[in-house]
Amino acid sequence: MQKQNYNFFILIWSTQTLSTLGNLILSYGIGIWIFLQTHRALDTALGITAFYLPAWIFSRMVEKYIKLYSPEKILLYTSFCGLFLWTVIEIIRNYQQSLITIYFALIISGFLKSFQVPALAIFIRKYSENNDYQKNISLFSLGNATTALISPEIATVLLKVGNGNINSLLITNIISYFGIIYVLLRTLKIKNICSKEENKEQINPTKINIKKKYPTICILIVFTSVMSFCSNLTYESILSPMILSRSNENQTVLAIVNSFFGLGSICGGILLTKKIFTIKNPYAVFYLSALISFLFGDSLMALGQNCLIWCLAAIAATIPMPFITAASNMIVYQNASVNDHPKLFTQLNSWESLMIPIGAFLGGYLADNFFTPLISRTNNLSFLLEKIVGKTEGSGMALMFLGTSIIGSLLSISGFFINKTISINKK
Repeated sequence: MQKQNYNFFILIWSTQTLSTLGNLILSYGIGIWIFLQTHRALDTALGITAFYLPAWIFSRMVEKYIKLYSPEKILLYTSFCGLFLWTVIEIIRNYQQSLITIYFALIISGFLKSFQVPALAIFIRKYSENNDYQKNISLFSLGNATTALISPEIATVLLKVGNGNINSLLITNIISYFGIIYVLLRTLKIKNICSKEENKEQINPTKINIKKKYPTICILIVFTSVMSFCSNLTYESILSPMILSRSNENQTVLAIVNSFFGLGSICGGILLTKKIFTIKNPYAVFYLSALISFLFGDSLMALGQNCLIWCLAAIAATIPMPFITAASNMIVYQNASVNDHPKLFTQLNSWESLMIPIGAFLGGYLADNFFTPLISRTNNLSFLLEKIVGKTEGSGMALMFLGTSIIGSLLSISGFFINKTISINKK
């Protein structure tokens, strides 16, 4: 990568990471604020749905505009819109504090995010040589992991300072947009990057059948969706209740375990960024990393009954995540035509996003209405399950982690061999 392009890449990475930090601080705080307003978990889940569902609903529109505009312009336009959106919400909230207004803002924000995710993937591809894919993808993973680690603490402090009001969160998020907007505006003005008309000439308008043209990438999309579903079924939905239940509601234990999730992702990102581990076979790395995460992360989370084991589980579950992200992007980069990247990355993001609210809703429902009653019964099956996950509060939720560990591991192995079979048949 040329030095000028590399400097631009680093500027975008740093400012986009700051923007992501602002977004995460706000989203975390909004989740708490919604619950404090209504004291209903369902309302928080509705907020999650409002944010993630647009990526799936508007996927065809996203594909179209990702093709028409350069990734730099997509990032600029969406950042501008995000800045405008939350500024308007901040102004409105000074006159009226409405839950409906926040839901509406989350829908619009999710719509903008559905453009940003594939645009970032294409941006990385555009500014990376083949031997830089791993490093550059991992830089963004490292940035995301760092922001995920520190954003809850910052959001909590801001909420306390504001006495439960989210105005300080909104202002922090608004400020976070200025860096990325300034860098992109300045660069686009100087370089005059990719006009709409230029892109029209480069894009092949013919539709593609992913299943026929890219069967291995189709499997990747399906498997990524399953991973997203399992993650939200357990980690995002029932992890906190399970740990609190099995630790006598010790919030310190929960905070420590959550911090190890961030630390695990950071460690994985460093391993890849510094090229301590080099991805030579993206398919193998993707499925092996998923296998490690499911087999060790989920199972330790299920079997553990103390902070140490849960922290080890968090590390085992999250160190592979940057490897999974890097490998999945590299699979698309190396095996698909550049003209097809907008569709493929949009589909990856849309189906993964769809699974988030489904998993979040279903996780809580299954925990309360199926797994907890199942392990509470007095029969041979319940006795056997108690021997495995223990007989404590939250054992039903632990059983769900054990289930995702088994199912996820089997799917990882199956995905690897299916992909291998397809590759052999191609030859």
